[in-house]
Amino acid sequence: MNPPNDGGGNRQPGDKLLEDIPDSPEEWKSEPPFDPSDADLAVADAQEQIELMRRWFLARYCDPAEETPYESREGGYIWIWGGPYDPMEELQERFGDLVEDEVIDKLANELYRDVGWEWAPIRSVAEEYYDRFDLEVEDRNDPFSRLRDRLREALAVLELRGPEVVVSQLPSMVFGAIISALEAYLWETMAYWAKSSRDVLRGIVSNMPELKDQQIKLGQIFEEHDGIEKRVMVYLQHIVWHRWEKVGQLFKAGLGVRLPSTKAFQEALEKRHHIVHRSGHDQDGNPVAVSRQDARDLAQAVEDFADKVYDAINAKITEEAFKDLT
Repeated sequence: MNPPNDGGGNRQPGDKLLEDIPDSPEEWKSEPPFDPSDADLAVADAQEQIELMRRWFLARYCDPAEETPYESREGGYIWIWGGPYDPMEELQERFGDLVEDEVIDKLANELYRDVGWEWAPIRSVAEEYYDRFDLEVEDRNDPFSRLRDRLREALAVLELRGPEVVVSQLPSMVFGAIISALEAYLWETMAYWAKSSRDVLRGIVSNMPELKDQQIKLGQIFEEHDGIEKRVMVYLQHIVWHRWEKVGQLFKAGLGVRLPSTKAFQEALEKRHHIVHRSGHDQDGNPVAVSRQDARDLAQAVEDFADKVYDAINAKITEEAFKDLT
């Protein structure tokens, strides 16, 4: 992949880009956090790209030992600010279209050696609410309806015709889109009910360790009470929606429903990771095979899963304990 040059002014390859970039970690974390321009990345050499990406990453994520509570009885860190975040996933999402995979891999492996694959967000970032990512879900049926539309549109891509070199990539693209559709369904479902029901909001705040264990000063009680919905929406924005254990805990806490088994999605999620972050190859460089039928089977499994979640929620809202949901 040749990174695009989207216009770097008078800057030329070989210029010392880092001389113009803050080198203090505290400056990287200032508001807004450091974010290199696509133009600088386009003309940077590999080592400069690594340093620019490193500063971007460390402006947003830190060793969980710094600010994340640890509870051995709960099995480790309590991710009260969101996460854990995988360096490879975060770097690929931001820089995957601009920087060669091997350059991203090199930095990710360094970060793995420094801390591991589980990183926590820096609190100022974790507490930020991104209006551009806000959801408009007006009806409780919308998430399931949208999921079915997304699955139908994704599968339609499999019917496209063209050069074989292009068509052969379609199953992998659709496969990845189906996992994303499932994540969107879970997010939209929980966000809708958190906004629509005080019972659900209370369940999340009272039962999720990341929220219930937060300390509040007496003088902040009224301010925090007035902003509790936004605090929960910030929390939901920072959840990784394919962390099935965490998502299952959230649905149980807020809605009182137990998610169906996600076992069918474990291998699919690993394949999606290789498709998105390793250009369709596993960590040993072997191609990851995805057929049209694989994509269709996954779409059916996702719809069946979502249908069970939808039915479980509809059954729950008829109970007296959740009467404000009706």
